[in-house]
Amino acid sequence: MDIIAGGSLRDRRPPIGRKVSPISEKVIHGLLITASSVSFFITAAIICTLVDGSIRFFSFNEVRMFGFFFGTEWVPSGQDPRFGIAPLVLGTFLVAGGTISISGTVGIGAALFLSEFAPLKLRSILKPVVELLAGIPSIVYGFFALFTIGPIVRELFPGATYFNVLQGVVVMSFMVMPIIVSISDDALNAVPNYMREASLALGATRWETSLKIVMPAASSGIAASILLGLARAIGETMVVTLAVGSVAGLHVNPLLEAQPMTSYIAQTATGDIPPGTPAAEAAFAVALVLFAITFVVNWIAGRIVIQIKKGSIVETEPNFLERKFRKLTSGFTDARRKKPYVKRSSIRAMDRSRRLIPQKGEERRLMLRHVKGNAGKVVTSLSLVIAVVFLAYLLIDVFTDGIVVITWDFLTAEPGWRLNELSIMPAIMGSAYLMILTMVFALPVSVATAIYFNEVARDTFYTRFIRRMIQNLAGVPSIVFGLVGLAIFVRTFNFGPNLLAGSLTLALMIMPIIVVSSEEALKSVPYSFREAARGMGATRWQTIKHHVIPNAVPGIITGTILALSRAIGETAPILFIGAMFSRVAPEGIFDSFVALPLTIFFWSRQVEDYRPYASGTIIVLLMILLTMNAIAIFIRYRSQKKRDW
Repeated sequence: MDIIAGGSLRDRRPPIGRKVSPISEKVIHGLLITASSVSFFITAAIICTLVDGSIRFFSFNEVRMFGFFFGTEWVPSGQDPRFGIAPLVLGTFLVAGGTISISGTVGIGAALFLSEFAPLKLRSILKPVVELLAGIPSIVYGFFALFTIGPIVRELFPGATYFNVLQGVVVMSFMVMPIIVSISDDALNAVPNYMREASLALGATRWETSLKIVMPAASSGIAASILLGLARAIGETMVVTLAVGSVAGLHVNPLLEAQPMTSYIAQTATGDIPPGTPAAEAAFAVALVLFAITFVVNWIAGRIVIQIKKGSIVETEPNFLERKFRKLTSGFTDARRKKPYVKRSSIRAMDRSRRLIPQKGEERRLMLRHVKGNAGKVVTSLSLVIAVVFLAYLLIDVFTDGIVVITWDFLTAEPGWRLNELSIMPAIMGSAYLMILTMVFALPVSVATAIYFNEVARDTFYTRFIRRMIQNLAGVPSIVFGLVGLAIFVRTFNFGPNLLAGSLTLALMIMPIIVVSSEEALKSVPYSFREAARGMGATRWQTIKHHVIPNAVPGIITGTILALSRAIGETAPILFIGAMFSRVAPEGIFDSFVALPLTIFFWSRQVEDYRPYASGTIIVLLMILLTMNAIAIFIRYRSQKKRDW
């Protein structure tokens, strides 16, 4: 009664027309804006690092800018070095072009089958299997290309060299395929169902509808998937470093060795090239060209993906369906029009009803159309079968080769110098510490950025600009982040090659992933929750803190785990910072470290006797990644089960 009479509740409620804006909320708002600006500073740091290194490279007397961009020879070492980037660019596009030609064909076929023909239960099984290919680290693909696909290629083509383009292209095709399948499937599903229904109602088969109606309507989204896959192939490092080779040349023969741009950058990180020389500084100039190429490709693809999400990608002209249907049914209608109508009205109705029943010639054409449709379904389903067989072959080959070396000593003992005394205990501990520190550095800034974009920011030039920066960072090749970490954290801040520098580098790389996944989790919270909280007098931050974030936590955790699973499997970003071998685990953030991917890379470049130990390390890495993904799936399933909205 006192509460009602005294008006305590009324006093807590803000007067109508006035906004509650405490000092704390202003501070929080400023912190959110600052967090969202980090992506701009990261992009600026990447550009400044690459430009500064390129300036140092062009300051050498042996280097000419015209010769770098238009030269046709890349011989960075020796008494007469030549730095013409054309062979590196040709090698990059030779590998990327071959990859897209295979992965594009197989990926689009798989997406078409999943979207148009696969039953729901089969789709729920096959799509996660395809996405599992995206979760396998690139170092595993490189190992598989060198030791499994390589011998097959050399047996089928006797003229193939030990390192060659073809074995890299084959493996990278399946590595890139999940990107094409996922985005193409989303684009095909975005096509309105009324287009399918109208086509089927006019007599088209499901295959004709998919091929002539659905795919043209989703062509922009399919093109975006191809471009994103191309950018991924251009920026891939470990597969081309292990399998394609390190000899640059102007040729398009897939059976010969080549050197893409990422392979040369990685070569400077492995100690093969002395630091401080023009050959070492050339990595920054090559990385700048690589960054520019991937930036343009990702920018074009990003704009198309945004249109898909807005639903405008399937907008068609007013007469689009009419033109398509006329073309589709032209054979049937033309055949009917060739038959003259009977003048007598008593027979006209009978004649019309007869023409609705297909005659003998029309029956053959109809049968042929159904045969083509069934053949198309078989071909598209084979795309998924090929992906599943490849995944099974990869896992079986690695497990049969590496399971024999996995013992308790191999996992926990201190490594010795003999072959039978090898152990991955320091690598396991280094990867664990690296993952924890990466999460500590990346998670707060990324979640704050997502909160700012989804809950606070308005649609202004600033927010659109920052969003574009985040999208571009997601497409930057991982080896470029390694160069930035080397230049900024190791040299400029003088941290040295240690856990701190490695975790900060990985944090820069996974921040865009956490931002996107966290923003999607925040969007999934119904807007009515916010309206109800604000209607009860809560401030904006109180609404976010007590109502939005708690309901979005499962999605945020799931996205973070998936981002960390990518970080723990990355090799290229820490190639400049981590050690290749260590007998002890790190004890502090300023200690040097070795990680599981670096151990696989180091043993893959040794003699054949080290191969089982590399396979055993791959098994351990895959088990860790499988566990992390299982945890993410469990959290997502549990949160969806508990939801009542």
